Amino acid sequence: MSAYQQFPGVTDQQRDRAVNHLSACYAERSIDEAELDRRLDLALNARDRIELNRSLQGLARIAPAVLTPPRPGQPAPAENVAAGLTQLSGLFTWFVAPAVVKAASKPGSRVWWEASRALSLQLTAGAVAVAAFVLALVLGWDALLFFGWLAWFGGTIWASVRAFNGKSGTGQVEPFLLARPERPRPALG
Repeated sequence: MSAYQQFPGVTDQQRDRAVNHLSACYAERSIDEAELDRRLDLALNARDRIELNRSLQGLARIAPAVLTPPRPGQPAPAENVAAGLTQLSGLFTWFVAPAVVKAASKPGSRVWWEASRALSLQLTAGAVAVAAFVLALVLGWDALLFFGWLAWFGGTIWASVRAFNGKSGTGQVEPFLLARPERPRPALG
């Protein structure tokens, strides 16, 4: 029999979670040592959940973002990570990884849409690179190639940051992209 089990209304796991949270609050300097001692005394002597909750009263309890369910209509954090990584993969594979992710994703999902945007962004960047190369050859402006590369690199980073934050990676630039994704039209019938 554990030392905690003298009070059957609170489990060892519940008491341990409360003690761990109080210790974390102390480590983060949310409470001082005297407050920690007072609250630990309350937690360790709690006979039921009400008394245990008093030891935590007024302290913020933040759930990890990955475990927090998204609001209706909002993408889950894992979807945002996948979308951001899909956009970022364009730096290393150009259009290949976004095309693979789009093919492997469920059509209409957040990741599928972001893969479509990433694919469109990378194909547009490729077309612009060819045009910049031709202009650089014709006009002798070698710096144009550098600025084109810089725009592609910055644009890919910008799109990935937006996607990581739950936004459309291409945002207001989307109408100017080649092969941009279109919303599916409802079937008539």
